[in-house]
Amino acid sequence: MWAALTGSIFLYFILVRFGFIAAPDPGDPGAMEEPGSEGGLSLPVILTAIGLVNAVASMAIRMIVKNVRDQQGRRVTPAWIFPAFIAALALAESPAVFGFILGFQGEDPKSMMLLFGVSLVAMLANNPASFFAKAGDDD
Repeated sequence: MWAALTGSIFLYFILVRFGFIAAPDPGDPGAMEEPGSEGGLSLPVILTAIGLVNAVASMAIRMIVKNVRDQQGRRVTPAWIFPAFIAALALAESPAVFGFILGFQGEDPKSMMLLFGVSLVAMLANNPASFFAKAGDDD
């Protein structure tokens, strides 16, 4: 599952970067109207902020799971580790989905690249080997 979600980041990047998914033509009669910016935050700023928060939250989940201790202070594997892993993966992939949305909307490639990069870093930080304890692993 982790490998598939990590691979999807590259798939989103390829689809947007090489033009397989293109923004709608503004001259198209069925094209969506672009919302006016009246001093508010733009979509790239909002999605980048949410993406960064989600990536940090995904890595925080891993840190919480790795630091669960019993009453004697020994590390234990919580019963909820698998749902926490799934939540961490979902949060780690969300910046890439936001980058894909920005690419589909025809936004600046810089904002997309930042989101794809953040998503990849979060996904690599949440790999199964670092998330789940190995046999005999005390630290």
